[in-house]
Amino acid sequence: MTLKIDTEIEYDLEDLQYDIDDSLETDRWSDAPSEVKKLFHTLEWNIIDGEHPDTVGFIDEALDSEVTARTLISGPMAAGIAEVGRRFKMDEYFLPEVMMSAKCMHEALSRLKPLILAEKSEEVGTVVIGTVQGDLHDIGKKIVAMMMEAAGFTVHDLGVTVPPEKFVEAIREHKPHIVGFSALLTTTMNMQWETLKLFAAEGIREDFKVFVGGAPISQGWCDKIGADAYAMDALVAVDKAKACVTRLKNLNGGNPELHEAMLEIDRERESAKAEAGK
Repeated sequence: MTLKIDTEIEYDLEDLQYDIDDSLETDRWSDAPSEVKKLFHTLEWNIIDGEHPDTVGFIDEALDSEVTARTLISGPMAAGIAEVGRRFKMDEYFLPEVMMSAKCMHEALSRLKPLILAEKSEEVGTVVIGTVQGDLHDIGKKIVAMMMEAAGFTVHDLGVTVPPEKFVEAIREHKPHIVGFSALLTTTMNMQWETLKLFAAEGIREDFKVFVGGAPISQGWCDKIGADAYAMDALVAVDKAKACVTRLKNLNGGNPELHEAMLEIDRERESAKAEAGK
């Protein structure tokens, strides 16, 4: 019987700025058995510290304890890489440290991908996703792609440093419901805007919803360039993608009503989080 552990609530991750002893004192993962809770914190810190030779061992230990692949990705793995992203944004980490943490994530995702794909539910839509031109980083994108696949989407991952023209080719070939751009570097985030401008010039902007994400990306950036949705993590991306192909499917990409509906999903999540914290 699989363990049910809540990863939907965005927990306070301030303890990850200090050390594992502080993490062990938090209420995060408190609905898990004590040994699994300790293992989750160990995995968080394994990713933060970039100790990739040990990562798969922790993953296998969790799987042996009946933790699902989805829970591992959306729980301790997401928490660990979120702290890496914060440190990178605050100039506490630089690319060498980020790449070591990315190696941990690559090792874990390689182990978990077959299990995630086995969970894939009924087909719900098509997604084209890629890291924009000039940016070689793909950990966040891979997590989003994998969670989208598990949620029932067919995902066409274009890889890294994808030029705008390649996005256009893939869109014409696959006719996606959603197109996702990722960027890790501030020097490449402008390529999200350039790609969107090409969509408008090609007359295809309204044919799909555009999602943006990555360490330097924010809701403000999403608003500025006219994207439809900002996803701060894979769970948010899946929630918004599902909404786009169900109750919001009749709204075209670029429609202000669609943009507002995406913001309302964020507000509902924040409200649920506040209510759960009472």
